[in-house]
Amino acid sequence: MSPAPSERRLCTACIVAFLASTWLTGCGDRGPASGPGVLTATVQSPNGAEGAALLKLVGDGMGQLAPLEGRVFSEVHGDTVLVVVVNDAGGALRFTIDVADTTRPPAGVLIEVSGPDDRLRGLGGYRLDIRR
Repeated sequence: MSPAPSERRLCTACIVAFLASTWLTGCGDRGPASGPGVLTATVQSPNGAEGAALLKLVGDGMGQLAPLEGRVFSEVHGDTVLVVVVNDAGGALRFTIDVADTTRPPAGVLIEVSGPDDRLRGLGGYRLDIRR
């Protein structure tokens, strides 16, 4: 016994809808493409304005670092970079990192932070944010 024409149309419509949704899902945004680019590192502070920070970045393919405010100093040891970022006026501590693959940012660890008055602060509530 063969299905009725209305059942065949319903079945065909379901198959077409399924294939269309699968195709459209495949065409969607798959996230950022890997490749070289620039990431921004920002010291997130619970205290507002900061004066300086010492941190460590670990990862492959890191290139030049450049300040967004103030100055940045770095020392490379293999896949590890020690970084000092300074904002003499007090404020944001941000810098850029050239990387070989923007989908694989380096890991960052804050070591010390000082306020605009050059006094060391405890690290509670601080974090290092690295993103595009």
